Amino acid sequence: MSSYINNEIKCSNYNFQNLGVTIKNVISMANYCFACNRCVNVCPLSHLDVFFPRKLVGDLILSSLGEVLTNHNIWNCLTCGQCSIYCPMTQENLGVRIPDLILELRKASRKSKIQINRITQCETHNEIFPLISKMIANNPISPNKLEFLKGKVLKTADSGEIAYFIGCLPLMEEIFYNFKCNYTEIPITIISLLNEANIVPVVLNEKCCGHDILWGEGDTETFKKFAEYNTQLYKDAGVKIVIVGCAEGYRIWKYDYPKIVDDFDFKVFHFSEFFLKEKILEHVKFPQSSKIKVTYHDSCRMGRLGGRLYNAPRELIRQIPGVELIEMDNIKDDANCCGVATFLNCNEYSRFLRQNRINEAINTRAEYLIVSCPKCLTHFNCYLNEPSSNEEKKELRNNIKVMDLASFIGKLLFLV
Repeated sequence: MSSYINNEIKCSNYNFQNLGVTIKNVISMANYCFACNRCVNVCPLSHLDVFFPRKLVGDLILSSLGEVLTNHNIWNCLTCGQCSIYCPMTQENLGVRIPDLILELRKASRKSKIQINRITQCETHNEIFPLISKMIANNPISPNKLEFLKGKVLKTADSGEIAYFIGCLPLMEEIFYNFKCNYTEIPITIISLLNEANIVPVVLNEKCCGHDILWGEGDTETFKKFAEYNTQLYKDAGVKIVIVGCAEGYRIWKYDYPKIVDDFDFKVFHFSEFFLKEKILEHVKFPQSSKIKVTYHDSCRMGRLGGRLYNAPRELIRQIPGVELIEMDNIKDDANCCGVATFLNCNEYSRFLRQNRINEAINTRAEYLIVSCPKCLTHFNCYLNEPSSNEEKKELRNNIKVMDLASFIGKLLFLV
């Protein structure tokens, strides 16, 4: 191993002197691989000739890290985790673990010139999201994300044991105003239903959870600032339980914050888990009587990368009177990715993946495609609403509507 590390330090395009531990971790993960090719068989991008996880892992064993990073675009990977489900040499915290391996490579190489250029090429929306994240992280004054609560008859607290983490939903509503996704309907619904159960959640002007900065750019310095700020904010407020309504925020709070924050002692729940635990919908009367057919999309961050949280959202849907859940062909561990992660690579390849998943949902004859991730909500709606002269494409908009789970419940209860 030492000769390998020495070889890496000599690479002219990269400087790995301070990343010896990271490199050892990457090579250690790669060495579990015995080239069975199962990851390639299920990787959505390998089917499009964009990215081949097995070839990347194999080259990590046989070539220098500098050569591997030059020959493979690690920013193309969706980190959707489909590969890890079928990899026989991957366990929970052991083995190849390709999403974690990709993350380590991004951490190690993000400051090199060639990788900076690649990140820029892969970034969507003119790099507005990483720019906003870095501005927020380095500014002691956070933007006021709670303006949307003004004028609403909602009860929130500045201190207490139960907090609701809003995340970036208000900012996304400002940026994607043309999609009419109404992101703030999500927190309004969740807070309203918590109030119905006599729970007044702590709602503070927190900062971004840091998901895209970590998983999209491998920027651990900025991510750590977010993690430390948000956890300290809640500790100071006496919070013990954190409720999250976003799949990415759930992944970050549940699995990534505890890795870098000392004395992390919060209990983290997705709102669907918490609602089931507290039996919140069981005490709510739904006014509608018509039958509604829905299908549910498992997001990567709540599913394969989120402890396989599959049942809670489905059970919540089944508690709604008059709503029938019809499953798509590929669900849970086998759920097809929406095609875009961390606002990277919104391109013709991701468009094909979105089209594939939308058509899969339409084939169930459901009226609604229910999601739990703001990225899925954004990019499915983007696909459905993009300008097109194709009459068949226009008809898709009439065949299915994409809504977040919380917003869907809020609409049925006339909360939003």
